[in-house]
Amino acid sequence: MRRQLRGRLTPTVLTAAAVAGVVTFSLVASAPAGNAAARPSSAYAVSAEGQVPIPKTPYAESPDGKRRTTSALELPQNPLISVRAGTATAGNDSASVELFDVVVGPDILSQVKVPPELKQQCSNLPKTGAEEVPLPDLALPDVGLPLPQLSTKDLPVKNLPDLCNLLLTPPKALLAIDSLNVWCSGDQGGVDIGTLTLLGQTVKLPSTKQGATLPAAPLATIKVNSQGKHSDGAFTITGLSIDLGGGAETINLASATCAKPAAKPKPVPEPANPAPAQVETPPSAPVPTPVKTHHPVTG
Repeated sequence: MRRQLRGRLTPTVLTAAAVAGVVTFSLVASAPAGNAAARPSSAYAVSAEGQVPIPKTPYAESPDGKRRTTSALELPQNPLISVRAGTATAGNDSASVELFDVVVGPDILSQVKVPPELKQQCSNLPKTGAEEVPLPDLALPDVGLPLPQLSTKDLPVKNLPDLCNLLLTPPKALLAIDSLNVWCSGDQGGVDIGTLTLLGQTVKLPSTKQGATLPAAPLATIKVNSQGKHSDGAFTITGLSIDLGGGAETINLASATCAKPAAKPKPVPEPANPAPAQVETPPSAPVPTPVKTHHPVTG
């Protein structure tokens, strides 16, 4: 039974600035691309490489220029990412992707067992001055995701009250996107991203100015609207590329490639002044030779 992931995420008291501290956003206008071999137009919704590989799902390809569309309501079972629905379309020098309710790292913090001493410390927070209490440096357990060994100091919190709220009322995902649409036509394309939340806090995407970034962080690096031309003339645009754990896992969301289909073989032209066809004349019948005979005389 597939999970319906669209809906509200548990809020936390994290500020947008604190949330920005665990992720890097960058807009790439000309990502490197190679491969001189000609390729057809294609599109896919989700793929992942690393400790948790996920094939391109759903995937559409148009080797002959005809429009092809494929959809998927769920991904292969994995602990890393889930979606509610995805559709990929490829055609004649065009491609597009629609994604809904993407969740990366579902219930990641709900798996963390809060130490009893920290629970006690959180329940006894003073009404004033709690912001000045130093953060405890506690190792976080492995939550089954390709992330480095983390501690409480790696989380996007500024003080002990923030940490208590994050661990005792954890959000439902590391990263969630309610919708993501990508399209390309020829060598141009665009990206439309709906609400994006990081650890339950809405994050405003950076400006589309080339090279826009937010501070680096240990959990994730996100590239937005990566575009690149290939040596065979194809053009690829990817909505979001998510790097977890410093390269341990790479997730690509909504990628479209536009490439003209292979040229059809040209018909062999006919000669400008074709020679007249030779018509065989059937042989004429021989002229009959008269035969002289004598008739008997009767009287």
